[in-house]
Amino acid sequence: MDEKLVTHIRSQNMIRPSLISDDLMYNNKILNHKSDYYTMVKYIDKFLNGENINRYFVLPGIRDVGKSTILFQIYNYLLREKHIKPTNIMYISVDTLNQISNSSIMDAIEVYLKITFDSTIYTVKEPVFLLIDEAQYDKDWSLTGKIMFDASKKIFMVFSGSSALDLSYNADSARRLLRIPITPLNFSEHLKLKYDYHDNNISNEICDLVFNANTDNITKLNMKIIEAYSDINKFNLNEWDEFLKFGGFPSGLFQEKSEIMKTIVNTVDKVVSIDMNNLGGIYSKSLDVAYHLLYFFALQHPGEVSYDSMANNIDSNKNTVKKVLDVLIRTQIIFDIEAFTSSPKRSTKPKKYYYATSSIKHIMSSNLGNAILENENAYMGKLLENLVASTLFNIENKRDFITKTYYDNAKKSSKNVDFIVQRGLEHPIPIEVSYGKKDKSQIVDAIKRYKASHGIIISDTTPNIVQKDNVIYIPPEIFAFM
Repeated sequence: MDEKLVTHIRSQNMIRPSLISDDLMYNNKILNHKSDYYTMVKYIDKFLNGENINRYFVLPGIRDVGKSTILFQIYNYLLREKHIKPTNIMYISVDTLNQISNSSIMDAIEVYLKITFDSTIYTVKEPVFLLIDEAQYDKDWSLTGKIMFDASKKIFMVFSGSSALDLSYNADSARRLLRIPITPLNFSEHLKLKYDYHDNNISNEICDLVFNANTDNITKLNMKIIEAYSDINKFNLNEWDEFLKFGGFPSGLFQEKSEIMKTIVNTVDKVVSIDMNNLGGIYSKSLDVAYHLLYFFALQHPGEVSYDSMANNIDSNKNTVKKVLDVLIRTQIIFDIEAFTSSPKRSTKPKKYYYATSSIKHIMSSNLGNAILENENAYMGKLLENLVASTLFNIENKRDFITKTYYDNAKKSSKNVDFIVQRGLEHPIPIEVSYGKKDKSQIVDAIKRYKASHGIIISDTTPNIVQKDNVIYIPPEIFAFM
């Protein structure tokens, strides 16, 4: 056995229980739980009650969205609430493992089972919980998970890591694992983590309003939102504006704005310099193209953009742009939206590109001075459109119902709305985003063109949800609860 690895595993078993309280604190405050934590707790309880179907989980997500904290909270739940012996829980961070010993996840697990239970993955008799952080640093992590899943029904596994995890498991692993993407915070989660606010089903009701036009309870929903705000102690009246510009990442909840900006810039740097390299096929000179593209999107006015246009703007070639852009999308620091048109035509149309959070767009823009130079309403409109796009994108990844978001490509004019959302074979839902006064002619036109049952205008011109005929007006800070 590798003595360095043995020492590391022994020390983790000994000190992790005493460290876990510190891992769950920030500025002497206990960190609240994201909804993903409760999802994991549900599966843990089922496992402990004898259900062994779901015991291999993957938590992918962009850096700094709280994946490690969720693992620590799971550890604490097992230790404090389910009274699992600390020896039956193994937490390892693979980047640390690589620094200490040139060992794989499988090596670490085999050593752990041997020195703790004098057992192997095939013969372990007690329930064992394996919490593997930064799993993307081991290219064989998914094969390890598959082998353990097939070898023992006593092992419950959680692999956490960057978005690269989504791209590095094979079909055999995919049939066994459950993927729970960890996305940036919506406004509801932001308030919960910062102020201990309780959602009271508001997020689900807003989803029902947007996708199903369930307007029967608009008055009650408006009152519920007012009551929710009134229950928050020491609420910052500028909270929504700060969330739009600096939100999305749990690490920024209790930081000063200057610190948040440094953290997000550091996150972008790590995505480009580390995560892109881990995905393979990206060379050092291509990393400069990645930065140029990210700053290009910070300056760009909302709208579709072709590969040729991007290549010309950053003085590169089309093939390099296409390759780097594909990897940036796979890291989930940006995402694309296709045109709403027939499938054969869709691949020939330019795409729209957005950041994972409006805060990344704001900070990238601020670094270029763009946030200062632009008209305030126009600039805030850009941030708001990015927030709406990322909210819809996250819903595609996390909600039980299936949706797909497109941009409106029907006309070569300003009459197009910002987004078209479709659920299965249902009629599409047009969505318009505005900051400042806006009439409803575009949404009315889109409702007619797409034979939609209703349309949504997300606008700061109303403090409450309002229905006018088949158009529903939703304030941005309420839409962001979704």
